[in-house]
Amino acid sequence: MIPCKPASEHPPEWKKLFADSYVGLKSLNNYYQNTDLNPQLLNDINTLFPIQLTQELFNTHQADGAVLKQYLPSEHELKDPPGYNSNPVGDIEATQLPGVIKKYRHRVLLITSNTCPVHCRYCFRKNFPYPDSSPKKHMFEKALAFCEQDTSVNEIILSGGDPLSLEDAMLAYLFKSIENIKHIKTIRLHTKYPSIFPQRITPELLDVLNNSSLNKVCVFHINHPDEVTAKFCEAAQKIKHTNTTTLNQSVLLNQINNNAQTLIKLSHKLFNAGVLPYYLHMLDNAKGTHHFHVAYDEALAIVSKMKSHLPGYLVPKLAREIAGEDSKIY
Repeated sequence: MIPCKPASEHPPEWKKLFADSYVGLKSLNNYYQNTDLNPQLLNDINTLFPIQLTQELFNTHQADGAVLKQYLPSEHELKDPPGYNSNPVGDIEATQLPGVIKKYRHRVLLITSNTCPVHCRYCFRKNFPYPDSSPKKHMFEKALAFCEQDTSVNEIILSGGDPLSLEDAMLAYLFKSIENIKHIKTIRLHTKYPSIFPQRITPELLDVLNNSSLNKVCVFHINHPDEVTAKFCEAAQKIKHTNTTTLNQSVLLNQINNNAQTLIKLSHKLFNAGVLPYYLHMLDNAKGTHHFHVAYDEALAIVSKMKSHLPGYLVPKLAREIAGEDSKIY
């Protein structure tokens, strides 16, 4: 294994900018003071799943609009019916060792970070036991050793949290270490940074991607066309120009994107940015997410309408993840 470069004593500029960009709970309390979401209720929600978003995101979009509804707290998070739980897609049962999840043949997912640029209120890992999968170097070494021993694996997925929450030196270590595993051909990153905090796409990160001999795939997580901003497009193009395949996966969410016209517009905007639609996920039944639920019959009707307006390559696969299944259900 290639030794990891030690993290610098001073955080990189993007990390300082990112830390300064958070909208605090105090600001949200002021915003919600004339609504039913009183400070105590807001604190209760924040205790269950911390509220996190950036000031730019908060300032750019209407608070009652589709984009911010994904990230702002709701009293409905405390009112789930039966069937919503803390392990909706079977991550716990599929964990091979801390930070290593293997659900499907030939692929391993690494929990690389417990940090995201924003907390999506519909997140399926909002209750994941991150303290037991803390991304420390010795855990990465064990995870990589597992991947090296399992010769059935040909793809490693860097997930989290968000893998781009790691510093570039740690990502370089992971990429180089994975390149040294002969049977691994593809590395995949899942990230929201380009649409939330595009400053994260640094020259150093692009060098990591450019210099890798692996097949590289970057999957963005964007649900609404208003999230495809000029800054996102610039960041996506930078990644694409490192010979990285760029895809997008969305989650079908009530009152956010559960109509065909919104998703058709999203597909066109993504394609103009050089990104292909990949998945349209049905909501996973995580605690506190029922208010985002869209019925499967409605989802099928939406996709059917999309097919009548889009070429096949711009229609994402409607997918459900069922715990214990050996693939996603299409």
